[in-house]
Amino acid sequence: MSDFQQLSVAATAPGKINLYFAVGDVQANGYHPVASLYSAVSLQERVTVTAAETSGISLSLEIVPGSALAAMEQTGEFDRAAVPLNHKNLAYRAAEAVLEAHGISSPAAGLHLHIEKEVPVAGGMAGGSADAAAALKAVNEFVVKAGWADTELTREQLMALGTRLGADVPFCVIGGLAVGYGVGEELTPITVPEGTRQLPLVMVLNDRGLSTPSVFTELDRARAAGDLPAGGELTVPAELVDELTRGGELDVRRIAELMRNDLQAPALALAPELRQTLAAGDTEDVAAALVSGSGPTVAWLVANDETARSLAQAPGGHRRVFCTTTFSADVN
Repeated sequence: MSDFQQLSVAATAPGKINLYFAVGDVQANGYHPVASLYSAVSLQERVTVTAAETSGISLSLEIVPGSALAAMEQTGEFDRAAVPLNHKNLAYRAAEAVLEAHGISSPAAGLHLHIEKEVPVAGGMAGGSADAAAALKAVNEFVVKAGWADTELTREQLMALGTRLGADVPFCVIGGLAVGYGVGEELTPITVPEGTRQLPLVMVLNDRGLSTPSVFTELDRARAAGDLPAGGELTVPAELVDELTRGGELDVRRIAELMRNDLQAPALALAPELRQTLAAGDTEDVAAALVSGSGPTVAWLVANDETARSLAQAPGGHRRVFCTTTFSADVN
């Protein structure tokens, strides 16, 4: 077997949560300006690129054993058929984008992308965007090691490619903590002091998905009808950033007071059952309960890991609950 056939390159990218997400009114081009504070979570997607025997791009999927997603699959609450293994997958489109950016129109061999998933699908945690980000990085390194290109694209170039794939992809390329403006692509990474404690989160999954476009459409409808206020000032509060980067122990209660998600109301309108999940988090142990992104996953912010584990292990019927944290270590 040749060295090329043995070549394998892997990269990871994190899922995310928006600790702050203010949405402006829809623009003429159909997009919504936002002010977002992105935080990576400890859940990651991994994409491994290898040479394929046939030309073109092929995909395969593995659900990470022991993950909440694997548990949902076992109970029938998740069907892996919901993840397309063709050109509709963001990882596929990311591979195409990297090849195009390198000027590779007809690669000497095919590429195979193996995706290892643990971020919930259609759960508001950017699982598909993380797949795309991991694919951007892995394919970028692969084409150089394969001798198809001389130098790798820079991180900034990969982020620019990611902007064309989805609003969350650029953040998933860099991870960590970042403020985002525009449609989320104008990113400013935030340095978190060494020793800062990560925020424990309990993520409560729902057995249905919510498409991000449908949630934005409902937001526009409710605003036009006067059911929700128009988009106001789009600024991430400096105090929230300060609280998250103060170092050492964090004031979880104060952070909870500053969090915001303008997509929560339209998500609740489309999935009213989420109100019960939010209400279940209305306890002394939970500093804040909010819909994650466009939903339907709900995040409970708690004070410590022990509380998170206790809540995650509490009886919950068919409810899928798992622990994660913010400010994940840098991804590869």
